Formats: sequence, C-alpha cells, structure tokens
Amino acid sequence: MKRLYTLLLTLGLLLTSTVFAYEEMPIEATTEVVENNPVKVIQSTIVKLNQLTTASTYSPRMMSFLVDQEIIPLFDFDYIASEVLSASYVTLSEEETVYFSNILKKKIVNTLLMKLAQGRSSSLNFISARPMRGGKIIVVKLNASGYSRFGFNVDLSFHKGKSGAWQVFDVALGYDNLINFYQRMVRVKVRRYGVYGMLSRI
Repeated sequence: MKRLYTLLLTLGLLLTSTVFAYEEMPIEATTEVVENNPVKVIQSTIVKLNQLTTASTYSPRMMSFLVDQEIIPLFDFDYIASEVLSASYVTLSEEETVYFSNILKKKIVNTLLMKLAQGRSSSLNFISARPMRGGKIIVVKLNASGYSRFGFNVDLSFHKGKSGAWQVFDVALGYDNLINFYQRMVRVKVRRYGVYGMLSRI
C-alpha cells in the first residue's frame, strides 16, 4: 500500500513540477512539442519538469488550462483504460468503455491535483531512455528528488497512441505501476459490487 501511495505521489510530483514551470514559460513556448518525434517529446517533457519557479502561488485559471492543454494530452488514457479492463476480465459496451475511460482520466487527474498541496520537488533528473519492442516503446527513467534523502527512480513508458502522438501509457515505481494498480482496484470492486457497481464506484 505504501508503494502504491508513493506511485501516486510520484504522479503528483510530475504534475507539480510542470505546473510551476508552466507559469513561468511564455504560452507560445509550450506549443513547440513535435508529437511525432519521440526524442523531442521526451526532451520537451523533461524540460518542463525541470523548470522550477520561485513563485509561491499559481493561478487557478492557468492550472485548469494547463491540465486541459498540457497534462491530459501527455497520457494515453484510452489505452490505459483498455489495458485495465482486459486484464480485469471486464467486458463493456463501446459507450460504457468511453464512460470508464473518462472516469479513469478524471480519477487520475484529480489524484494529481490533490498532490499539489503536498509541496514541491527539488527536481526530476533524467537517467536514461531505453527503446523496447523494436522502438515501439520507450521507457524513460527519472530520479525524483525532494521526497527522500536519495530520491527514487520512476519510469515513464511512452508509445505512439492511436492519434499518432507519443504519449505516456504507464508510470512505474519499482515493481508496481499505474495500470496494475487500477487493474487490482477494478477486480476488487467487480467482485464486491459487480460490473455496474464498479462503474459507479471506481
């Protein structure tokens, strides 16, 4: 449970660093991401994560804009939802799947937003980028400092989504990851409440 909490804290750390960096950056500078080039996407993400600000407050309107325009597009929520459902042996209609994906997206984003109140990180430092499956997947390892003496490593897994853009489809910390966390959550809720009960409680 502690590891899962740390995983969600890491996601909050990712958002926190990006939010405070974003408010110091010109709006036009944030639109320069070349989505079809994985190297540029990764570089752009790391630059955002490592631009820390000394500002003590941030604009709620800027936060909302950032979440909609910058944070949500970073993640392939449809893929995450599909993987969670398939491994949980849950079959939904197309409409129900879209609903589940939207609920999952809101839950993840809300978790990230809640972590903003827990303080800022010193930095997210790039360690390595490892291509897998013939370059179809790129795992970027970062070291998150500021929450422990030596920090901890976190892996961001990128792939090219259906839109053709390179996106984060999983976040791993040690032997646990975001997809597995929600797979376990869905299985538990399905056993307790059934499929439709799970949809109302996820």
